[in-house]
Amino acid sequence: MHKKLRFIPASLAIVMLVVLMMACGNSNNEGSGNSNNGGNSTEEVLPVRYAVPGTAKPDLENVIKKVNEKLLADGVNVKVEINYIPWDAWDQKTNLMLSTGEEFELLHVMENGSVPVGSYVGRGALQPLDELIDQYGPELKKLIPDYAWEAAKIDGKIYSIPAIWRYETSGSGEMGTLGYRQDLLEKAGVSFPTTADELIDAAEKMQKVADKNLYIQTEADVSPIFLHRTYDSWPFYVDYREQIIKVDQQGNVSSWIESEEFKKDAEFFRKLYEKKLINPDILTYKKEERDKAMTLGDFLFSTNGALYSSIAIAKNNPTAKIEEGYLSAEKPLLQYLAFGNTNAVPITAKHPEASIKFMNWLYSNKDNHNLFLYGIEGTNFKTVGDRTIDIIRDANDQNYYFDSWMIGNINYMMFDSKTPENYLKTQTTEPTNPVEFSPVLGFRLNTEPIAVEYANVLSVVKSSIIPIKLGVVPYDKHFPAALESLKAAGLDKVVAEYQKQFKEWQAKQNQ
Repeated sequence: MHKKLRFIPASLAIVMLVVLMMACGNSNNEGSGNSNNGGNSTEEVLPVRYAVPGTAKPDLENVIKKVNEKLLADGVNVKVEINYIPWDAWDQKTNLMLSTGEEFELLHVMENGSVPVGSYVGRGALQPLDELIDQYGPELKKLIPDYAWEAAKIDGKIYSIPAIWRYETSGSGEMGTLGYRQDLLEKAGVSFPTTADELIDAAEKMQKVADKNLYIQTEADVSPIFLHRTYDSWPFYVDYREQIIKVDQQGNVSSWIESEEFKKDAEFFRKLYEKKLINPDILTYKKEERDKAMTLGDFLFSTNGALYSSIAIAKNNPTAKIEEGYLSAEKPLLQYLAFGNTNAVPITAKHPEASIKFMNWLYSNKDNHNLFLYGIEGTNFKTVGDRTIDIIRDANDQNYYFDSWMIGNINYMMFDSKTPENYLKTQTTEPTNPVEFSPVLGFRLNTEPIAVEYANVLSVVKSSIIPIKLGVVPYDKHFPAALESLKAAGLDKVVAEYQKQFKEWQAKQNQ
């Protein structure tokens, strides 16, 4: 560019400079009325390419067109594009996008999922957002609570915008919630269980009175918090997905897989497996199959958030009555997450401010939020109450929605008018259960120093530990060899690095 300018005649260059200065002055004057909205009519319209997991919903194109029209009308000069990436390709695709320097502006991150923010930051894949939020995100600062912003910090800097779409102590598998078929419980003549043994007894009796072969539904690759509540050592933290680390309430870090509690898990699930109370194909049971079973109400008990599926169950299986509860209900819940979902700006984004402007607009009022999440009023939904909507479905009984767990906010969220009252209550009011906070609340492990060992350990966990944990193979016979493989993969180094980073983080919190 500079080389070409050398060949422009000096007189012409002066004229061009004057014109440019006049244009800049006009631009500033024209845009002054919209400066509070983060944009103006003369600014370049910047893209916000948003990478999210899953598949596109019906009418996405029309809704996003309307979103972009309203953004411009509100003086926010950005254009949103949604890039859905299939679940089975999510990790591989997003890692490839970041490693090859692909330019995009917004990345959804599941803190309790495959790759947390700390791991992305450790590899230098995300941008710090403090200055951008200060400049472009006044509504973000108002709507998102201080505790969430504190938990979003890594080494004192904010690297993501938390999605406070639920109360983190509301019903979920991460909290130890156990959904169940109340109708089958009543038909079997038993009460909701309080202990692990009572759970087995109730499931056996419910299975006998069911009109089809039903199981206790649980994800294979998560920690069974519902069961941990029954142990004398509760509460304690186990990394929900990875299942490598245990941290007690005194902050002691240890190897979860070598703990007595893990052995108890394996023994409990071995009973379930031998009694055919969990699916015999649990190791190869696909997410799609489990999701279908949930929407049909085809379970005895479930750790998969049964009330989330209550609307579908009511339609597909009207005789099924769904409730949720906790084993050892008198014991406290353990909160170890300030938030489970968050949105980050990749280091490859040349205009990171575009993402902050978009999210500030999204959270600035209920209309913007609900347009993006639920679609166009009158076309995709109709408001019927303060927190309820009638969802309008197409000829294929499908409807537009953007998953609220990715970017929704509890202050604005709406719910299907068919939502059962007990579920609506859990989602819109703060839980009354006693809560203890884990020492790990706000801590994030940077896996980069142990990247090889971490990956190898996770591989062994998947191949050798999960079958033991689920009771598919007996603990006593298979655990010694599995532990030897874990040690060879670098388990001790992973635990030591976690302990090191955790202690350093704790020291900073106490300063």
